[in-house]
Amino acid sequence: MFPLLSVITFLPLLGGIALLFFRKNWVGPIRWTALSLAGVNLLLALLLMLLYGQVNLNTSSQDSFHFNERVTWISALGVNYSLGVDGISMLLVVLTALLTFVCILASFNIERKVKNYMAFMLLLDCGITGVFLSTNLFLFYVFWEVMLIPAYFLVGSWGEERRIYAAFKFVLYTSVGSLLMLAGIIALGYYHQLAAGGGYTLELHTLLTTKLDSSVQFWLLLAFAAAFSVKIPFVPFHSWLPDTYSQAPVPVTVMLAGAMTKAGAYGFLRFCIPLFPQAIQALAPLFNALAIISILYCALLALVQTDMKRLLGYSSISHLGVVMLGIFAFNAQGVEGSVLQMVNHGITTAALFLIVGFIEARTGTRRIADFGGLATRVPILATVMLIAALSSLGLPGLNSFAGEFLVLLGTFRNSVLLGTLGTAVVVPAAWYLIRFFQGVIQGAGKADGPVGSLLCKGTLRDLNVRELLSLSPLLALIFYIGLQPAPLTSLLEPSVVSTMQALGSVFVK
Repeated sequence: MFPLLSVITFLPLLGGIALLFFRKNWVGPIRWTALSLAGVNLLLALLLMLLYGQVNLNTSSQDSFHFNERVTWISALGVNYSLGVDGISMLLVVLTALLTFVCILASFNIERKVKNYMAFMLLLDCGITGVFLSTNLFLFYVFWEVMLIPAYFLVGSWGEERRIYAAFKFVLYTSVGSLLMLAGIIALGYYHQLAAGGGYTLELHTLLTTKLDSSVQFWLLLAFAAAFSVKIPFVPFHSWLPDTYSQAPVPVTVMLAGAMTKAGAYGFLRFCIPLFPQAIQALAPLFNALAIISILYCALLALVQTDMKRLLGYSSISHLGVVMLGIFAFNAQGVEGSVLQMVNHGITTAALFLIVGFIEARTGTRRIADFGGLATRVPILATVMLIAALSSLGLPGLNSFAGEFLVLLGTFRNSVLLGTLGTAVVVPAAWYLIRFFQGVIQGAGKADGPVGSLLCKGTLRDLNVRELLSLSPLLALIFYIGLQPAPLTSLLEPSVVSTMQALGSVFVK
């Protein structure tokens, strides 16, 4: 069988390595080669989704993983090269490929060390995709660490004034959690061998067949959750995110916010719930409490931000708290809604960050107080920004509404109190998004400052063709998923049910 999963995973890596052999003054060919590689990978990811839909429709197997690839690597340590895809990972792989293509197109204005920048962007794509496709826990850990390398250099080399501080803080936070997860992975293989006999293995399919003692599950869950909670991030492990997002170049911020943070939520869903069902049920009140705190606290923090990227950063944490609330509802509506909302958040937050980047490129500032009155000068940008803001707010007919509705429906089925608290975020979210949009687009134009000077001279430009092209697929998906979410939820349902079966009677279909 053709190794489609391996090609989708490693084509960006091989392309990034190839770019390093280009001469550094071949800026145009480097940009277009990187974009072409990302485009081919996106087409392959879409082909995979089409093939997966057909296979999933025609198979009667209870195993929701398809297109499995497995090569023995270090047999004595249970380490294999194992890839597989189900409905959950499928959507996230396609999202990653789409955002890589969009971000490389949006990076055509990068002029310093272009080949290194594009190579790191493609390596980041490889790392994130590998995380979503790995079915061997050691391979998963390898890709988890690979993600950090390009992210660190992209922030630290192409970021803003405090980029080194932000990059170091990002790596420090994530590395501590990652080391605890590595210890948990090694221990999981040991306790599985102790309980089931046979050889030492880290294959997910095999590990799922053994039920561990509840006390063992408890400590292993904490080790895994340490890494995933930082990556989401939950409050109080969140302080790296606003600093990193505000200092990174906008396309890098889009990749981190749109794709990388989903790895944390995915880890809970893929590993913590099926491997440690008793422990996850016992600690569900803690994770639900962290989700509610993240939702409400970060929404309030977004209200007082003066920098547009920091506002969107805190908003992102709040929205990811909603995703986690759906996962810990332990029912079909909540879990399907959370996976759908991972995709929706990746689309919407990418559009918002790109718009902020385009505004900053024109004006040289991100301070909300510097803006006002842009609607009549840049009407296309204003319209696109309004659509993205309304999507983030969860307007019916746009993508986020479908995901949030399912999440909150599932949460209410689990707990009326949690559902009420989760729904309460609508008030501060509407407040900060209206403040964000009105402060930048509406009102009277400033008479002074960098924006006022551009308004007076009449030199403020609307979106150009390249910028519109980078936003177009995101805008199309905002409307398509909002009007027709059923194809995605039907793709998800068998995988959600299969993943959550470990919870037994707690999981409600």
